[in-house]
Amino acid sequence: MRRITIASGIYQDRYGFQIRWRDHGVPRSQRFPLDTPIDVLKRFRATQVSQAAPTPDERIGSFVRDVVAFLRLRRGKKSYKSDRAHLRPWVHRFTRRSRWMITHVDIRAAIAEWEQDGYSAREIRHRVKILAQLYRTLSPSEPRTPCNGVELPTIVKTRPIAPSPTLLRDVATQLHASEIAGRLRDGKTRARYLVLATTGQRPAQVMRSQPFDVDLERGIWTVRPAKGDNGAVVYLNNEMRAAWQLFVAAKAWGDYDQRAFTKTLQRNGWPKGRDVRPYTMRHGVGLALSEAGVDLGDIQAHMGHSSPTTTRQFYVPAVPARMKAASQQLAGRFAATLFVPTPPRLVKKKKPAVPAAESKVGA
Repeated sequence: MRRITIASGIYQDRYGFQIRWRDHGVPRSQRFPLDTPIDVLKRFRATQVSQAAPTPDERIGSFVRDVVAFLRLRRGKKSYKSDRAHLRPWVHRFTRRSRWMITHVDIRAAIAEWEQDGYSAREIRHRVKILAQLYRTLSPSEPRTPCNGVELPTIVKTRPIAPSPTLLRDVATQLHASEIAGRLRDGKTRARYLVLATTGQRPAQVMRSQPFDVDLERGIWTVRPAKGDNGAVVYLNNEMRAAWQLFVAAKAWGDYDQRAFTKTLQRNGWPKGRDVRPYTMRHGVGLALSEAGVDLGDIQAHMGHSSPTTTRQFYVPAVPARMKAASQQLAGRFAATLFVPTPPRLVKKKKPAVPAAESKVGA
């Protein structure tokens, strides 16, 4: 017996009735015996459709179309480039599928594959975060997304390594050379870099600064609050003043994409990796102040921390003068001859072998 269509989504065969519907694009079905009344079947299907089916406009199109629509809404934001980069791996995986066909299993499989490929936990978390943002933006009335309840990899925090003054100077020099060669469109990147490197303030505070916050004549920068602190007042030395003069000349005010900023620095000599990221320029300033003998309270005020514990734990883990004195107490445990470099070994040169024919002629 062939299958007979009784009503929309209701079919009959020799085994009974089958009801079909879609739950956010996923096919669902339920079977009933042959003696089931048709009215019961229709009411059951109507209930399932009203509870699970999305609106018709959400079922149309593919995941690629949804990504294009989402990026069109995000255009102009400072994170637009990074959002587009984090959505690209999802596009490769779900090219022609509807976003309603994507499930928790697909998200977990993608995370497991990326972890095996060596992607960092931070990168994977950003990818999942922007995918969830796509669902919330395109369907604000739908609370469920395939990212809900998915376990994300944990970010392992390591103590940052402060960059050396030589590295800071080399990167600044390379940025200047890139400007002259035309590899950079303008001087905004170098100006922002020099302000961060000389003052040690956060990138968010540089973005929030307004022209009236910087008084170059008096040499004062009123730093706006960030991360729950009360802000700070930075007295500009000659290097800081010169950096801000470049900043004003380049018109570098406003937000910028920190990821694009980091990639530009890495193309100009900054080492790649999470240990020495550009944010550690702030740690380098804190360590330099401590090495110069500045009081911990004054360092706290310059860095804008609300608690001296934060300054001591993350920026000045120990007083450098005391650590140098402690290292001197360990001197003299080894003989000085142990550190004398070994002279190179003299290798005797072998005389070239004389051919047998020549030896007979000589004889």
